[in-house]
Amino acid sequence: MKHANLLPEPRRCSWDSGVCPIVGNLSIETEIPDPRIGRALDRMLLEVERRNCTSTDSDSAGQGHTEGDGGGVKLIVAIDPAVSIGPDAHRIEITPHRILVAGGSARGCFCGMQTLTQLLRYTGDKLPCGTIEDWSDFATRGLLHDVSRGKVPRLDTLKGIVDRLALLKINQFQLYIEHAFVFSFDPTICDERHGLTFDEVRELGAYCHERFIDLVPALATLGHMGRILSMPKYRHLAEIATTKDWSFMSWPERTRGFTLDCLNPEAHQLVKCMWKDLLDAFSSPVVNLCGDEPWDLGRGKNKDRLDDESRAHAYVDQIRRTHDICANRSRRCQVWSDVLLNHANLLDRLPSDLVILHWGYDDSADFEATKTFVDAGFETYVCPGTFGWKRILNAVATAERNISDFVEVGLGAGATGVINTDWGDHGHFHPLACSWHGIALGAAKSWRADHPIGERFDRAFAELFFDRPAESTDMGSGMRCLRKASTMGETFETWRLMWMPVAALHEEQSLPNLDLCREASQSALSLHRWCQESLAAQSEKPELEADLAELSIAARFLELFARKMVFLQQPQPGRYERDRRGQWAEDMKTALGEYEQVWLVRNKASGLDDIRRTLNTMVRSITEKDA
Repeated sequence: MKHANLLPEPRRCSWDSGVCPIVGNLSIETEIPDPRIGRALDRMLLEVERRNCTSTDSDSAGQGHTEGDGGGVKLIVAIDPAVSIGPDAHRIEITPHRILVAGGSARGCFCGMQTLTQLLRYTGDKLPCGTIEDWSDFATRGLLHDVSRGKVPRLDTLKGIVDRLALLKINQFQLYIEHAFVFSFDPTICDERHGLTFDEVRELGAYCHERFIDLVPALATLGHMGRILSMPKYRHLAEIATTKDWSFMSWPERTRGFTLDCLNPEAHQLVKCMWKDLLDAFSSPVVNLCGDEPWDLGRGKNKDRLDDESRAHAYVDQIRRTHDICANRSRRCQVWSDVLLNHANLLDRLPSDLVILHWGYDDSADFEATKTFVDAGFETYVCPGTFGWKRILNAVATAERNISDFVEVGLGAGATGVINTDWGDHGHFHPLACSWHGIALGAAKSWRADHPIGERFDRAFAELFFDRPAESTDMGSGMRCLRKASTMGETFETWRLMWMPVAALHEEQSLPNLDLCREASQSALSLHRWCQESLAAQSEKPELEADLAELSIAARFLELFARKMVFLQQPQPGRYERDRRGQWAEDMKTALGEYEQVWLVRNKASGLDDIRRTLNTMVRSITEKDA
């Protein structure tokens, strides 16, 4: 057994030549008072049964010591004060007749059980004997998932995400919300088709709690309020009011501006109403106030009242007001770092219990500024990203570099947490499966900052997520296809260029050259074929089927994008070229139909209409006679 196949890789593994045969009766012994451990044991043993590793008395799991027939294996889960390197630390000891999972706390035991679960997946009915000792570098290890820019996942999809996050030892799951929640104070803001409901959030929160994960609301109530502030009844609360309805705005128009008039008492009341509804739904002791990118602040109706310095003070005042709303409900608040980074002189005006979320995504981001917030006395988390936003397929190598570099700098600077971000700018086109490589890497790196990357990480990722031996030829081929196909997204925002009409693209300063487009087309076709072959080979694994279908359709769109770029760089089309464009348009329509089906497997209808309408407009721009 090579521990490289575990994700995250444990810090210390010592294997010997013996094996622990998981056959016959498996007796369970645990006296941990937290009932979540017993229920987690039930789930783990049911999975063992499904994989035909053993037959167990699942009714007895988690209910204290259950005697076997004398010839089985005893599984002991226990709290051991000697396992003291943080609350997630654990030790696993495996002998021919005994498995011990010991943690310094119930949470540490749960983390150890995730390692054991992975071992059981990989080794079938025989566990290798040996010892594993492991602990985390960061106390908080989280994922922020955008549920506002287009896709709103179904409840069962969110639960599936949580299951995987738990297996990766993630302990915080944030849902980024601009408007995508059915607010009780004003149901006209969002309906169930386009947002999450109170009942869904409560059920998901309980599901997370069972898995030692905090479900945290990340609510925009300063910048990024476009949907709400575009509504006629709220337009007067914007710093710069829009004259357009939300449905008629392009994605870039929806992204920019729309900052709340934070000097307006009526705006303060709107913020209170929004947070009251969210705090009623989310039970986590932690909330994310966001507060990022308030581009319009003091540049519209308050331009004469706020200069550069007073704008910064107005920002801090708004953060303090929002903090007090949540703190009065016993919540600890987080806030993004971008404004504070430019006004470090105002840090002493902030509530001392704020957690600063320092984010940065490109190579020019100031990762070292993490120390500024730490030195000012604030608990600080570093926040890299999965690089799927504005792309068809995530930029795997860019995400790898961003996550690795930021986490390592954060650890050295004294950050105590990592929140990996999976944004959905411009309609959230990229499917969930495209982000899992970056999500898993963020989990591994937040567990241990020195976690291996590259091919070694890819092997562990492939085995865990595609449920087949990573050393197999087809699996290695699939990971190479994924990496190669993603290279186009390293340099170009492929989804943004995909949906833009021809006339707008001609104004772009740089476009992919023909050689790169042809190479990307071949890489995408290879990934598409691998996904289709894998789909045909697997059976009765809905989660894996959905992943492969999503990767397949992303690869298909990447190939269509590459062909579109070739068209744009050709001279005025003749008849043959127009025929080729006509075929491309037909292929696009077929792919769009498949994409809609894939979308609806995991998501509510939400932003699907926007994508359909925008792509149809783009197709017309390609096939027009004067294109």
